[in-house]
Amino acid sequence: MFAGAVSDGETVFAFRDHIGYRSLVYRRDAAGFYAAAEAKQVVAGAGIPRQPDLEVVEHVFYRSADDDTPCALKGVLRLPKMTGITAGDAGTRLRRYWDPASLLETARFGPDELKDRFDALMDQAVSRSLTGRDAISLSGGIDSPAIAAYAAPRHLELAGRPLQAVSVVYPRYPSVDESRYVIPLAEQLGLPLQTYEQEANPLDDLATWTALADTPFPGATLAQYAEDYRRVRGLGMLGLLTGEHAEFVFAIRWFTLGHLLTHGRFGAARRELAQRRAQGMSLLGLARLAGRSVAPHRVMAARHAIGRRWPPTVPRWVNWHRAAQETPVPVRERWRRSQLAGFIGPGVALEAEEVCQVVCDIRTRRPWTDIDLWELFLSLPAEQKFPDLRPKGLVRDLLRGRVPDAILDRTDKTVFDEAGLARIDYPTLRRYLVGQEHRVAGIDYAALGELLRAETLTRIDYEWAKNLAGVHAFLSQW
Repeated sequence: MFAGAVSDGETVFAFRDHIGYRSLVYRRDAAGFYAAAEAKQVVAGAGIPRQPDLEVVEHVFYRSADDDTPCALKGVLRLPKMTGITAGDAGTRLRRYWDPASLLETARFGPDELKDRFDALMDQAVSRSLTGRDAISLSGGIDSPAIAAYAAPRHLELAGRPLQAVSVVYPRYPSVDESRYVIPLAEQLGLPLQTYEQEANPLDDLATWTALADTPFPGATLAQYAEDYRRVRGLGMLGLLTGEHAEFVFAIRWFTLGHLLTHGRFGAARRELAQRRAQGMSLLGLARLAGRSVAPHRVMAARHAIGRRWPPTVPRWVNWHRAAQETPVPVRERWRRSQLAGFIGPGVALEAEEVCQVVCDIRTRRPWTDIDLWELFLSLPAEQKFPDLRPKGLVRDLLRGRVPDAILDRTDKTVFDEAGLARIDYPTLRRYLVGQEHRVAGIDYAALGELLRAETLTRIDYEWAKNLAGVHAFLSQW
C-alpha cells in the first residue's frame, strides 16, 4: 500500500498502489499541477472554492462511480489505482503500470506445487506486513485465522514477543458471537487475546468523519473502525493485520459454470453439474441453471422485466432502476470480470478508512491482497480455483494443518443482522433524513420517513438509509 510523488523540478511523477489503499488526488489548471493525499489539500493549494460535486455524491451513493469519477469536492480528480501520472509543461499523461487481466488463467500447477507456492507467498505477504509492534483482528471465519497462523511465528521471530490478538464479541447476541472459534485459536497459536464489546455506533460523529474524508463513504463505518484502531493503539501497537478483502482474491465464483461452458471446458462443467445433482438439484433445475449461465444480458433483462421482479438488495423507497443499473458484459467475459472485481471502481471507502487510520495513528495491513499472492490466484484456471461447491474450497484445502479443522470445516456463516438491527440509531437517521432541503434523485423521502418514524427498518433498509445519512451529513457542511 503506497502513494507518492517525485520531481526533478520540472516534471512530477505521482503514483498509487494496485488496490487504492492509499489515496492520491490531483488537479491541473492554468496555474499549475497540484497533487496530494486529500482533496481538501488540493482545494487549498489551488485556491479554489470548497464545494461539493452533487453529481459525484449521487454516484458515490448509488455505487455507480468508476475509476474516472472525480472526487466529491468539485474540481479535484482522483488518480486511478495501479496508475501513475506524469505532469509537466506538455500537460499530464496517465499510464497504468499493472494489468491483472493479463494474468487470468495463465498458470498450470500440480496440487503439491500449488501448495508449496501458496505457502511461500503467504509467508512472504505476512512478513511484509509486520513491524514488530502488531496486532491481528481475529474472527471465526477462515480469512483472519489464516493470517494469524502465518503471522504468529514470524512476529515472535521478529519482535521476540507474541503477536497481540483482538476480537469483538457479542455476548448478548449468541448467533453473532464467534468466541467459540476465536478463543481456542488464540490459545493454539500462543496469542494474547483481548476481547471487547463494541461501543461505537456506525452513525457516531458522521458529519465529522465525512468532512475529514472529503466524501460520503458507503459501506464504511469509521466510528467503529476508530474505536478498534484506538484500542489497538492503546496496547502500544502500530500495525493491525486483518483478513479483509480476501473474498476478492479467491472467493468470488460467480459465473463459473457459464465460463466453463462458453470456453469449451465441458468436462469441468459436467463435474460441477454432477456435484449440484448430488446435492439434490433436480434435472430441470440443472437445465435452468445451465441456460441462465450462457444467456445474454438482454435475455435475462427481458425476463426480469416481464416478471417485474424487485431486486432483493434494493429497498422499496429507492428507485430500483437507478440503484440496480448494470453494465452489460458479454457472456464469455462475465467470469473474468468477476475475478477483477477488487480492482474495479474508485475505492471511496478505502480512502476514507485511510483517513481514519491517520487520525488514530495506526496502519492496517491486509496480507491477502499482497500483489504476489493475488497474482497467484489470478493465474489459476477456474476449475482449479473453484474445485467444488464449497465456499473457499481451495483455500480450505491449502490451509489444512495450519488452521484448526473446527474453523476450516464450518458450514455456517455468521450474519450480523441481529446485532446491527438492535443498535439502529433512529434519532440520528431522522435528523439527517427527515426534512432535509437537498434531495437525492431516486429516493422516496416520504416513504423512508414513515419507516423511520415507525422504527421498522429491515436490514436492507438500514444499509441504504445509513449510506444516505452519510450523504446528507457530508452536505450539511454547506
